[in-house]
Amino acid sequence: MNAGVPGLMPVFESLDALATASQPPCLIVNPLSFRASRGLAEQAQAVAKSQGAEVVVVDGPASLTAAVETILARRQRHVMVLAGDGTVRAVIDQLASLPAGAWLPDLLVLPGGRTNLTAADLTPGMDALTALQRGLAAIAAKRWDAAMVERATLCIEQTPAPARYGLWVGAALIDGAIRRTHAHRIGGDGALRTGHLSTAFSLLRLAVLALRGRPGLSCPDLHIDAGALGRLQGKVSLLLATTLLHRRGLFDPYATRADGGMRLTAVSRHAAGFYRSLPRLLTGRFSRSMDVAHGFLSGGCAQAEITGLCGYSLDGEAYDTDPARPVVIRRGPSLRFFAT
Repeated sequence: MNAGVPGLMPVFESLDALATASQPPCLIVNPLSFRASRGLAEQAQAVAKSQGAEVVVVDGPASLTAAVETILARRQRHVMVLAGDGTVRAVIDQLASLPAGAWLPDLLVLPGGRTNLTAADLTPGMDALTALQRGLAAIAAKRWDAAMVERATLCIEQTPAPARYGLWVGAALIDGAIRRTHAHRIGGDGALRTGHLSTAFSLLRLAVLALRGRPGLSCPDLHIDAGALGRLQGKVSLLLATTLLHRRGLFDPYATRADGGMRLTAVSRHAAGFYRSLPRLLTGRFSRSMDVAHGFLSGGCAQAEITGLCGYSLDGEAYDTDPARPVVIRRGPSLRFFAT
């Protein structure tokens, strides 16, 4: 009723912006994440509180959902998350699932987990406390906006299940290895199961079994339709998709062919010269012969439709799917992140 009153809407917008700016920054901490559980959570909380930030400790999905809902209701713009990729994915999923045009906070992802691929992309080479201090300093100096970047999310859909959102997905042997690694960690105690070397040790065991011809992992029979990028059908050993850039380090297993908002790589089990081409694949230096005709599908695309998939891992979290129905992976909504 008041929308037609001259000058009233700009006033409301100004008051809303003022209320948003007056909210303190918020640090979400998952103290159960791998690195956070080793004293980092307490150190980060102390740093945040000393700079006037609100600290919210979460211990599961329900408390995390409630924390994000409170942030949205208060319109707390500056949100820092100290956790592993799984917790970060849950925050991203909740925000990306909001209706188009909804108000969204800015995020600073702090490496508090084991692999921290998202943090490695946005704040490469930086430890959690240094990134936290830089973020808080940028807020105090009103330089936060200068460090903002946008990242599109990945949207994974298979009807009738609701869409899931994240930043990277792995399937085929990658999903199998991730599931085996998770099972290895919960299968007992000791440094080789729960410590820093647990992932490497689990992968080494799989490699030894593979050399003996008993890997225990199978290549699914997939039909992948990536539109203009191409199609691949048959036994697939590797399947990866992401919107991350992998800005530092050699690992970047995507060809620079085409565009579309997300990057996809799929490799046939019978790809020509696979082991000889592996260094090129892992570093993104695809040769001309590493194409669909030789079992390599890689590059940018808008979406991919995959039939035959039994499951996938989204930001390290495993999900099961119905192989009889297509799984669609596409670019999702964009979020704003603090990056250096």
